[in-house]
Amino acid sequence: MGTNTPALACSGLVKRYGRALALAGVDLTVERGAVGGLVGPNASGKTTALRIAAGIVRPDAGRVLVDGEPGATLAARARTGYVPDEPTGLDELTVGEYLDLVRALYRAGPAYAERAEGLLRAFRLGDRAGARLGSLSHGLRRATAVVAALALRPVLAVVDEASAALDPTAASVLAEALRALAAGGSGVLLATQDLEFARAACDEVALLVEGRIVERGSPAAVIAGFGGDSLEAELLAVLGAGA
Repeated sequence: MGTNTPALACSGLVKRYGRALALAGVDLTVERGAVGGLVGPNASGKTTALRIAAGIVRPDAGRVLVDGEPGATLAARARTGYVPDEPTGLDELTVGEYLDLVRALYRAGPAYAERAEGLLRAFRLGDRAGARLGSLSHGLRRATAVVAALALRPVLAVVDEASAALDPTAASVLAEALRALAAGGSGVLLATQDLEFARAACDEVALLVEGRIVERGSPAAVIAGFGGDSLEAELLAVLGAGA
């Protein structure tokens, strides 16, 4: 699609798990060149929203378009790089073999290897290409998943619990990498409970509470809207936990 087409456009997303309502009519748009963030407490629906955007879960109602392509189709998935909260499986593969597998599955061009090598160095994984995934710590496993997804330079990057298990240096590298990816014309949707990370990485944040977006805007605008001096204050206000 053209560069004016949003990387992601979701409207009216509804998802139920039995009697539990995970999403209750969520609208999300991520433009190319922007980093959008979902913040909120546990069980607010963040992971469900991201998995729907990535085509892993189908909504019960609503519409998803990735670069203009219907969500969960092969065309949409080919445009999406996804980093789950808990990367698992393929433990017997080395880091290098895993990256080669992702490259093959996405039919990525030769530039993929060069981008992956640069990202490995940035995340201090340059000497781990021969290490098996099953031997890595949670943080290094997540960093490897980030490298694999971002090296694709996808139209849409979806990153769940973005800074989870990353040390402060790696979290800073991730924030810069996501902003650089957006600057190159991709759209990024991330979920995080790390509000400092959201401030550093996001152009816009949406507060998701019990499956509903209750406020959205730039981090600074959301802060001003609640009259607080931090996103922590806004969450406390929204959740009714203020003094």
